Amino acid sequence: MALLVFTVASFAAGKPAENKDLRDSYIAFFDLISQDVDSKILRPLSESIRRELVNSGKYKVINKGDMDEALGEQMFEISGCVSGQCTGIVEAGRILDVGEIIIGSISMVGKTYYLSLSLINVKTGNIDRVSEDKCKCEVDDLIGASKRVIKRLLGERLPEDLPALTVPALMPVKRGGEASADNMEFVMIQGGCYRMGDSFGDGYADERPVHEVCVNDFYIGRYDVTQGQWKEIMGDNTSEFDRCGDDCPVENISWNDAQVFIAKLKQRIGKNYRLPTEAEWEYAARSGGKKEKWAGTSNESELGEYAWFDLNSGGETHPVGKKKPNGLGLYDMSGNVWEWCQDFYDKNYYINSPKNNPSGPDSGTNHVVRGGSWFNGSGYTRAEKRLSIIPDYRDSNDGFRLVRTD
Repeated sequence: MALLVFTVASFAAGKPAENKDLRDSYIAFFDLISQDVDSKILRPLSESIRRELVNSGKYKVINKGDMDEALGEQMFEISGCVSGQCTGIVEAGRILDVGEIIIGSISMVGKTYYLSLSLINVKTGNIDRVSEDKCKCEVDDLIGASKRVIKRLLGERLPEDLPALTVPALMPVKRGGEASADNMEFVMIQGGCYRMGDSFGDGYADERPVHEVCVNDFYIGRYDVTQGQWKEIMGDNTSEFDRCGDDCPVENISWNDAQVFIAKLKQRIGKNYRLPTEAEWEYAARSGGKKEKWAGTSNESELGEYAWFDLNSGGETHPVGKKKPNGLGLYDMSGNVWEWCQDFYDKNYYINSPKNNPSGPDSGTNHVVRGGSWFNGSGYTRAEKRLSIIPDYRDSNDGFRLVRTD
């Protein structure tokens, strides 16, 4: 989920924006940005999104001219930066006196356009929701993609998002890679110490500083939790790619949903489970803390042998365990679906992280997902990449794997 946000750089002698009560019913939308799409395309796409936002009736949308005037009076300038490194956009929201801001970007890989929008809560500074769409299409069809992405951002479920009706198979389908929910396969990971974070020097600010971390032995799922296992425990299937089948990772799962599954699984099996900590997840993904960029390799030309990502996924998930495992025999830790971790997210946590068995901040608003998905490029499927998501957010990119504690 490639998130691109803005920084607002003040030239008014560093004077901070006034921290006043915000008009929660008001929202501001900043024009899309891009590094590889013609600027002539950005304006009509941005206007399409702005009109769709107005037509929704959910907010009072600040006029673009009024936005420019207000920020101009404060001597503010907009420039690009990467998510996790910017706080200025929130300051701009306070100046505009709005409760929320929408920002977004569009990029092009090959012949496919990728459009991403983020809804930012000005009071908390958190990204409350992300909506993405991709379109292997002509420029004229991008307007349709822009309308879809804003509708999803506002919580509307489109017809193409609804599960398709399928005819039950006459023969039983094998589940969970090799196992049902009763017999999930776990791998014992021998603990150790490693250098956690951006060891290759091309990551993001929240992946630094690189710091030494030690983890105890633990058991982690060989595969992501699958649709078949989810149905066995929960009795339904929330996945948007339900046609992929029982061996495919369950997705459209929030952090809260994963906690419910864990509680029911424990009640049924009589063993204790949880999500992995960030430190455990990265240690396992990097084949026991090796200097490994993706789960199984550091060579980008080999990534397709280990991961389902934007260049080989065909725009959908795939059955677990079909790619090569990493050095510990774990499958799909890069790509296929993002994997929830137990930890709260704090972009500065690495600065003060304890050395032994760090479990993340004591409190927070968002939780961490790791590993990238079928939708993401190679940069977001790196083993060191962190992403912050609200705990009730559901998306076809997001799934999980378990740690067993006894």
